[in-house]
Amino acid sequence: MPPPPPPPPPPAPPMQGSGFPPPPPPCFPGLNGPPPPPMIGGQKSNMTIKRALQPKCKLPTLNWTVLKPREVKGTVFNQLDDSKYYNSIDFDAFERIFKIGPAVGTIQSLDEADGEGLASQGSKRFKKPEAVSLLEHTRLRNMAISRRKLEQPIEVVIRAINSLDLTVLKLEQVEILQRMVPNELESKLYREYTISRKDSNLLTDEDKFLLQLSRIERISTKLGVMAYIANFTETANMIQPQIHAVIMASRSIRTSEKFHQLLEIILAFGNYMNGAKRGPAYGFKIQSLECLADTKSVDKRQCLMHYMVETVSSRFPHLHGFVNEIQFIEKASQVSLENVLVDLHDLEKGMELTKKESDFLKQKNEINPIMRDFLGTAEERLNKIKTECKTSVNDFGDCVEFYGEERQQTATTAFFTSILKFIRAYKLAESENEQKKRVSMKAQSPPEPVKVTGKKQQEAMINELKRRQVSENNKKLQETYHGALEDILSDLKNEPYRRADALRRSQRRKIDQRLSKNFDEIDV
Repeated sequence: MPPPPPPPPPPAPPMQGSGFPPPPPPCFPGLNGPPPPPMIGGQKSNMTIKRALQPKCKLPTLNWTVLKPREVKGTVFNQLDDSKYYNSIDFDAFERIFKIGPAVGTIQSLDEADGEGLASQGSKRFKKPEAVSLLEHTRLRNMAISRRKLEQPIEVVIRAINSLDLTVLKLEQVEILQRMVPNELESKLYREYTISRKDSNLLTDEDKFLLQLSRIERISTKLGVMAYIANFTETANMIQPQIHAVIMASRSIRTSEKFHQLLEIILAFGNYMNGAKRGPAYGFKIQSLECLADTKSVDKRQCLMHYMVETVSSRFPHLHGFVNEIQFIEKASQVSLENVLVDLHDLEKGMELTKKESDFLKQKNEINPIMRDFLGTAEERLNKIKTECKTSVNDFGDCVEFYGEERQQTATTAFFTSILKFIRAYKLAESENEQKKRVSMKAQSPPEPVKVTGKKQQEAMINELKRRQVSENNKKLQETYHGALEDILSDLKNEPYRRADALRRSQRRKIDQRLSKNFDEIDV
């Protein structure tokens, strides 16, 4: 005989603020109380089966990675029991803060219940039917997030879409709506749901929102036109300066006579270095300009760029300002003409879509003032951008072919970046050569006296005065010391022994004699 089925689990403790008591335990004949809960993994495990909790409101999903029951064994979670916190946590306040939708199952109050049997039964629970969704789970969750970002009721959204009103719906909201538009399968499901006359109130709020969107005629076209109108000015302001930079850089490089002469000098250096080995060259690729800084001298102290710059400075000084003839190189080096052409193509497609929508409205005798004003100015500007873009393509193609490159295989970024690197290397070599000259001239010239001015001059004068004063004081002390020593020696000769204060009295007597002698001389 197969073993009897395990007894059902005991009821979970009631949640704080849930409003209804836990269900009573089942009755088992012959037993005094409910059986113990079943264990997971046999008798050796102390884990019980947890009951899924049912919140009163729809709450956001916590995207965590859970452990399977067999993976919990031996971990800290094997000793944890979260059920003891259900009575301590205020889940009512939690739901008020984090709820994202209506209640999945709610409790109906006594006032809303039938009046029959209230006295005998106390309160009755009425469970709301579960909301229906025609969307798959991930799509439903994304729609809930998009609706919170939109922050607009469906009625306002529908009016703004039909009137192409970008004052009500900003560009960010239009882009959100473009991602929310029901696809073909979802639209079919909503049509079948409506045809079957099912209650739309049973749908989730997200499904109700998409159901209303699916009823808007040409919603994808209208949202595309709105996004195009909102983006047109920004896109045009972005690509026009790039087109102008390519035109100006291409023309300046092609027409710069000084740059052409500089290339002649570089060609002469290259043929002189490689003529005996590889034969003479008639030209070189622009990318080869980067090799000038890589060719080092024997002592590794300078490169070919340094020597060429010195040669130009000493023998061809009129080529010094060739950089001023080449303009917009740095801006053009940051422009990808291919990306500009892609952006222009998108503008053309958007303009075509907008004009078709305008023609469709005209056939229905409808005029949209927003679309009419936009087409009046944007179409003319787009034609101007197309003309300028065509000019930039032709000028750049002629420029690269003029320097021996392939028109179709040369990118604007690579071509202009090579020239920009050459200009920067030229300027750096020029600066380093000037620095070497200054160091050499300073080493050959005699050292100049340091001129001290301002605060340093005052400090120098004060130090000099202090030095002189110390020198005079030392001199006076030295003289006084030598005079005293002579007096002591003469006294010792005359009187070998005196008491301690005899010397001081002798010195005073001699000083008095000298003073009196001086006074006698003055009187005479």
